[in-house]
Amino acid sequence: MGAALVPPGYAPAARLDALADGALLGVTVAGRALCLARAGAEVTALEDCCPHSAFPLSAGDLLADGTVRCAWHGARFDRRTGAVCEGPARDPVALYPVLVVDDVVYVRVGA
Repeated sequence: MGAALVPPGYAPAARLDALADGALLGVTVAGRALCLARAGAEVTALEDCCPHSAFPLSAGDLLADGTVRCAWHGARFDRRTGAVCEGPARDPVALYPVLVVDDVVYVRVGA
């Protein structure tokens, strides 16, 4: 599948080599702040804002258990579902569909 075959609604977010394995990367796609998380070949995209304190999740850590930890107060979120794994946050974070095509990460932020 070449970049010309990326489905409508997906926009380029980053080159895959800009996102190290086990790392987070803050990007803006179509005016939305997103946190990309990479675990091996799998990349997920979450809203880049901790609902507890409006702090960027991309400033935190991707832990070995697959959770994203907010650097400010330690809230943890499942990178695959957005669910809260540990407070003080109570609300989940939004997830966005991701495709990796030709070493480019694409994210769908629209409906």
